[in-house]
Amino acid sequence: MNLKNEISIVLNELSEYGNLEALITESIDSSKGDFCLPCFSLAKELKKSPLAIAEEIASKLKLEDTNVEKVETVAGYVNFFLNKTKIAKKVLNELDLNVKVQPNGKVVCIDYCSVNLAKYMHIGHLKNCFLGESLARLFENAGYKVVRINYIGDYGTPYGKILAGIELWGSEEDIEARGIDALQEYYVKFCAAEAEDESLAQHARDLFKLIEEKDEKVYPIYLKVIEVARKEAERLLDILGIKFDSWKGEASYAPKLEETVEFLQNKNLLSTSQGALVVDLQEYDMPPCLIRRSDGASLYATRDLAAAIDRYNDYKFDISLYLTAVEQKLHFAQFFKVLELAGVPFSAGLEHIAYGRFSLPTGKISSRLGKQAVLVDLIDYVLNKATDVIKDREFTIEKPEDVARKVAKSVLAFNALNVERHKDCVFDLDRAFSFEGETAPYMQYSYTRIMSVLRKANELNLGAVEADYSCLNIEQAFSLIKMCSELDSVISSALEKRDPSLLLKFTMEMSKTLNKFYTVCKVLDDNLAEVKAKVEMLTKVKDCLQKAFHLLCIEAIVEM
Repeated sequence: MNLKNEISIVLNELSEYGNLEALITESIDSSKGDFCLPCFSLAKELKKSPLAIAEEIASKLKLEDTNVEKVETVAGYVNFFLNKTKIAKKVLNELDLNVKVQPNGKVVCIDYCSVNLAKYMHIGHLKNCFLGESLARLFENAGYKVVRINYIGDYGTPYGKILAGIELWGSEEDIEARGIDALQEYYVKFCAAEAEDESLAQHARDLFKLIEEKDEKVYPIYLKVIEVARKEAERLLDILGIKFDSWKGEASYAPKLEETVEFLQNKNLLSTSQGALVVDLQEYDMPPCLIRRSDGASLYATRDLAAAIDRYNDYKFDISLYLTAVEQKLHFAQFFKVLELAGVPFSAGLEHIAYGRFSLPTGKISSRLGKQAVLVDLIDYVLNKATDVIKDREFTIEKPEDVARKVAKSVLAFNALNVERHKDCVFDLDRAFSFEGETAPYMQYSYTRIMSVLRKANELNLGAVEADYSCLNIEQAFSLIKMCSELDSVISSALEKRDPSLLLKFTMEMSKTLNKFYTVCKVLDDNLAEVKAKVEMLTKVKDCLQKAFHLLCIEAIVEM
């Protein structure tokens, strides 16, 4: 529901002025109207002053049987005042936030997380995972079939290094006992030894070659490494509430690389540069896209090309999103251009969703690597912090440990999505758990306050009471009603711009306005007709928050 349409209705018959609807804007100062029509752009064509045009338009408006209560003209503006009682009744009775999503027949593939199984998951994966998951939910809300893809790093020399580390210092039994910690220890220790002994680097390459050849001794150990690393990644992602439809990684596309090279050769796209195969992109102001090195090795672009073709064959996607840090912008521009030049049917649907750096203040958490916290450390930290924050509160409906888990997860999601996608962000751990200000717990607490009021209202038997919507004319109440009517538009904008931060900021503003409403208006009093109207409004706000929370990967808490 768009309240701007209420203004369009009264302007409908004034076609002689052109498209007035396009000029309507929301008023900054509500005391001067809910919407306004600036007439300055009409002055040149009509050869009249904006003041005269505003007066003329206002005199021609017919407000009978509309939801506009009055208009005023001020300094070249026509200011429109909505009939708040009528609008409140209309929004609260007609707005349906629980309409079942209708499939639109389109498919979107979203490539996010992209965990490198040779390394610990790190804080950057938080931004990537929650951005990807939020976008997935936004697309599902719009009727798309979403394919969630975790394009894992499970191939390359790093696995030769891990296997070499196992040979030198470890055992399969140690891997079974200590899991990912053992693998990381071998990898870090080998890299340090490699710096002192150049022959170790060649040994790692030799071991990876045996992996490629599926050597009967080496390959099973490699598979065990992958199994252990993937199990830990799945455990952490499960805590975050994220699951994938595909875990196909780089190893899956190794057998298809020659086929990909032949495909590009058949399209006459390849040329030789210093012994390497490249696609020349100079015409498009980009360096050449390397397809195969002079030593015959493939590169990321080759594997990405193979993966894109494979995904289209599997899913026939309409859109395919790739979520990575902004530093990979050139790689994706090259890779997409190559597919466009190859004339594949899906190239127009490829999008790189770039995001800024996501980091912690230096030294906030000690980690296994002694530097920036890896993801398992950060998750442990926020779970412990959430437990400490809520331990002195009373809970009767949900167990404290469940609430702590929901708060912890929501803190992570909120801070991953809190700033515009392309901007860098520092995760302020101390501030993140506050129940005041712009935090996840603040929004969650706003939701629990509504739930508390609604539980008490259920005891008043309001079913037969006729609501008196005039009590919602106050600024804070009507602001909430307007926000309820605008939610779906904000959701559409967040999807269109591929930026959930737009929805998060809107949801935060709704939470703030809700708490302002409580300070100026008592909900439960002796006037049951007014109570009924307020309860209807709060029920809609609750539905809005619940919907927004889901799309933002934030957990709704019934009582806190």
